[in-house]
Amino acid sequence: MLEKLKEIEQEIMDELSPEVYVAKRLSLDLDRLSDDERGFYLTGYLEGLQRAILLFHENSSDNSYTINIDDIF
Repeated sequence: MLEKLKEIEQEIMDELSPEVYVAKRLSLDLDRLSDDERGFYLTGYLEGLQRAILLFHENSSDNSYTINIDDIF
């Protein structure tokens, strides 16, 4: 599962230049976002989390949503 998440991370990183990533990361302050911007950001974040959970679930033999801390680190 961790390998699949790393692959997804790499695909996204390939889409962003380092300059854009750093600029957006530094400027991302959820408290300063408008309600619409905040909703857009949180929706994207939630989609990513749900996708990670789904991928983990598909690759898990125990059909559980419990994630072992060793699988994360």
